[in-house]
Amino acid sequence: MKGLKKITKQSEFYVFLLIVVLSIIIQMRSGLFFANNNIVDIVRSMIVPCIYALCAFLAFISTGPDVSFPLIAALSSYLAIVVTYKTGYDGPWILVFLIGMVFGGIMGALNGFIIVKYKFASLIVTLGTSSIFSGLLLGAFEAERMDLPDTLQRFGKASLLTVKNAKTGLGSTLPMTFLIMVVLYIITYLVLNYTMVGRGVYAIGGDEISAERAGFPVKKIRFGIFVINGMLASIAGLSYAVMSMRYLPTEYSGAEMNVIAAIILGGTRLNGGVGTLKGCILGTLLLTMVSNSLILLGISVYWQKVFIGAIIIIGTAIAVMQSHSITIGKKKTEKKEAA
Repeated sequence: MKGLKKITKQSEFYVFLLIVVLSIIIQMRSGLFFANNNIVDIVRSMIVPCIYALCAFLAFISTGPDVSFPLIAALSSYLAIVVTYKTGYDGPWILVFLIGMVFGGIMGALNGFIIVKYKFASLIVTLGTSSIFSGLLLGAFEAERMDLPDTLQRFGKASLLTVKNAKTGLGSTLPMTFLIMVVLYIITYLVLNYTMVGRGVYAIGGDEISAERAGFPVKKIRFGIFVINGMLASIAGLSYAVMSMRYLPTEYSGAEMNVIAAIILGGTRLNGGVGTLKGCILGTLLLTMVSNSLILLGISVYWQKVFIGAIIIIGTAIAVMQSHSITIGKKKTEKKEAA
């Protein structure tokens, strides 16, 4: 009974219920939601947003909002592709990703340096660097749509799973980038839950002063988070290019708000220190379902935006109310103990 009460107090529980209800409604109206190709399409659509969600999640639980990851993804993946073309490299695809991670890490280090050194708000800093990265990409480098190097094309054509709907004849494939996403989540889970650095990330977000007194290297951890975020963003950017089978520089910006909304829906607290990876996945799944599946009901793109906006507001309100109730509960407990 206590376990059930604990589960019902978590934002993830309500997001999961909403996912179940929404999927049943879509299935009843269209009869296509649980079709094998639609399920694969939804999972495929989640890959890049889920990697982005890791960037937003790590920033929120430790420091504050990071809105630069889509532009880091765009610029770092562009540079990695250009370097690959310039050098004539045609070996394993993983080296191209590593090149992108180096560029992404440098951009993330710029964010981390400014935030840690000068104690500026992460939202302001990452908004500023987003504009810088966008200017470099589209202005200085004049990035345009281009085909991928052969090594990335081969990787993009490989697939884990191919399905075909017997009724409609429509087929879908699950790309290899799905494995990249899974590996990243496993590594992040292990680091956050089984290392001192992971405990430090949560501790800093909860109470920076207490974390510093407990011996956690606050500045190093915060700087490291933004470096890691830059690397994760570069992986997401190259994954998007691989899944699209071409590089599209103008299609990266604008993803940050939906991603941030997804992790907040999943229970990540606005003021830091609280959040789970399962919440990231559930929140991303919910928004992906709304974006991808409402078309099965014949709802226009504009109404889809209304639905997404409503879900974001409701989900954020629930998270704030839960946080408020937890704070009140702690104060009552402290009063009783004092009495």
